[in-house]
Amino acid sequence: MNLPGNEKYLRHTSLFVSPLCKIRRFPASTIVFPKNGGALLTNKKRILMDESICDLNTGGIALHSTEILKYAYYWFYSIDLHDFLTGGVIPTINAVAFRNQQFPLPPLAEQKRIVAKIEELFAIADSLGEAADGLENAAKRLDKKILDLAIRGRLVPQDPNDEPASELVKRIAASHKSPCKNQSEPIDPPFAIPQSWEWVRLGTITNYGQCKSIDAKSILPDTWLLDLEEIEKDTGRLLARRTAAEKKSSSSKHVFCRGMVLYSKLRTYLNKVLVADMDGVCTSEIVPISVVDGVCPEYLCLALTSQYFLQYTASRGYGVKMPRVGTNDMRSALIPLPPLNEQKRIVKRVEALKATTRTLVTF
Repeated sequence: MNLPGNEKYLRHTSLFVSPLCKIRRFPASTIVFPKNGGALLTNKKRILMDESICDLNTGGIALHSTEILKYAYYWFYSIDLHDFLTGGVIPTINAVAFRNQQFPLPPLAEQKRIVAKIEELFAIADSLGEAADGLENAAKRLDKKILDLAIRGRLVPQDPNDEPASELVKRIAASHKSPCKNQSEPIDPPFAIPQSWEWVRLGTITNYGQCKSIDAKSILPDTWLLDLEEIEKDTGRLLARRTAAEKKSSSSKHVFCRGMVLYSKLRTYLNKVLVADMDGVCTSEIVPISVVDGVCPEYLCLALTSQYFLQYTASRGYGVKMPRVGTNDMRSALIPLPPLNEQKRIVKRVEALKATTRTLVTF
């Protein structure tokens, strides 16, 4: 099957079937896919626009009602065909396992809402130059692109009534002594930002590295104790919340307060960063960060999880098995800083867009 310039529908083919070939006939609106051989590597699924004949290497899902066609297609689009492969020299889909795959069927009205939301997301992805070859991968790439646009000042419009970030930087310089060793060195901007923004070093706008520690024996039993494995990679989502009494840890911890940014300095490529929603203590591999007035913790969290910052920490990391970033390198890191009101608009917009992308993998 050929599909030039089309990612969803199969309108025609340039191939002709020999009378000697074994074939099967599929009605229009059948969802077709490769079921044998190397074509399985493409993981492609298409909807036939017309009644067609296909060779026996092609599988098909013909629905009893075309009303659910679009929903069924997007659900099937989220399925990885490789999960159904059986052994042998030539890869083949296990027909029994495939037929037993459960199909979540919501009411028709909800199907339509789901389809509309997915198509809205794909339209956004197209506008950002993203090609979606799988729902989960598309959502991840889209989230990364959203963050990239956010820290470059291209996600929300600038408001000329906002106080420029340069004024904020002046106030910070007057009231905050930065621990940054190279604070006075000229800044070479990594990329262009809006005129109302400023490039600042992380050590200028935070207390990075100035952590308060507490001995395990002094931690109250009902205190929230956060460990690295309880933070989901890339998303920063909290997977579990447990107390010191439940864990019975014997090592010292870092103390944090609600509103602090909690940053994992160990294996930064896992991208484990979040804003604390309550007071607690954490493993020493997590650095609690306080921001100065005029900086939104949620915006800083976005900047620290962007691909730009991940590339920076990757270039500064040391250690092979457990790479981490040194305190001075983190304090010297450059952060694109918008006006405070724009920081808040960016956070709100990113949260709304990410909530939308999550529907790609949770419906």
